[in-house]
Amino acid sequence: MAVRLHHSVDEFRAIAEPLYRCDPVVHTIELTLLAADSFPDDSFLMTVWDDGTAVGAALQTPPYPLACNGIPLSAVDSVVPDLAGLRPGLDGVRGVRDTAVAFADCWHDVTGRTGTVNTEERLYRLGELRAPNGGAGAARLATDKDRDQLVEWVDLFFEEAFSPEREDGAGDRFVDDADRVGNRFVLWDVDGAAVSMAMLRVPASDVSRIGPVFTPLTERGHGYGSAVTAAAADLAHRSGTPDVVLFADLANPTSNAIYQRIGFEPVVDSVRIDFGTLG
Repeated sequence: MAVRLHHSVDEFRAIAEPLYRCDPVVHTIELTLLAADSFPDDSFLMTVWDDGTAVGAALQTPPYPLACNGIPLSAVDSVVPDLAGLRPGLDGVRGVRDTAVAFADCWHDVTGRTGTVNTEERLYRLGELRAPNGGAGAARLATDKDRDQLVEWVDLFFEEAFSPEREDGAGDRFVDDADRVGNRFVLWDVDGAAVSMAMLRVPASDVSRIGPVFTPLTERGHGYGSAVTAAAADLAHRSGTPDVVLFADLANPTSNAIYQRIGFEPVVDSVRIDFGTLG
C-alpha cells in the first residue's frame, strides 16, 4: 500500500469521489465536503494505492478530525505509519467504529499517543417517513430575518454537542457558509414564534443530511424536534432527493428514539477519537 498526498482539490476529487460514491450514505460527510468545494489552506487530502490502483481516501479540514471512512480496514496498518510522518500533528480521527478504532490503535503503536473516544454517534437513513400528527405549529423555511436566531441556536448547539469553548463568531460563520452553499434551515413555528430548527444540507450524490437539529431548553418536551426533523426530511423528498440521513449522539437516547419513531433506521455507528500529546 502507498499513500499519495494531493495539493489540488480537483485532483483529489477526481480520484476520491468515485470511491466515496460506492457508498454515498456512509460517506455522506466526505461527499458533502467535496460538493461544497471550499477547503482551508491547511486541509489534508490523501489517497491510498495498491499496485497502481486507488483503493482508499481520507481528508481533514481543520479543526475537524481526519475523516477515515475511505481507508480500507485491511490497509490501516500499512497507511498509519506513512501518515504519522506526513501529518505528525494529527489530533483526531472520525469514522465507522471498526476503522476509527483500528486507526487509533495503530496510531498509538506508531506515535505513542493515546486515543480517547470523544463522541459516539449512530448514522440513520430514512425509511418510510412517519411525520408526527396533532402537535401545535407548522414548518417554514428560515429567511434573512431569522439570521440572528439561527446564529444563537447554532452557537448553543455547538456548546451542547461539542464544547462550551468555541471560537468567537463560530455561529456566524456556520450560518453564512450554510447560506453560501445552499443549505436550508427549516423552522418550526408555534403562534408565530420559532421554537425549533433543523438544517437540510444540499444533496451530495443524491443524499441529503439533516443537522444540526436544535430546540431550546425551554421548548423541549413538546415534540418540536420530531416535527421539524420530519419537515426537513419531507422537504428533501419533495425536492427530489431520494436518500435522507442524519447522525445522532448515542449518549442522547431521547434523540435516537425520536428519529426512529419518525422513520429513520440505523445504518452504522461512528466514533470520533482525539489523540493526546506525549507525556
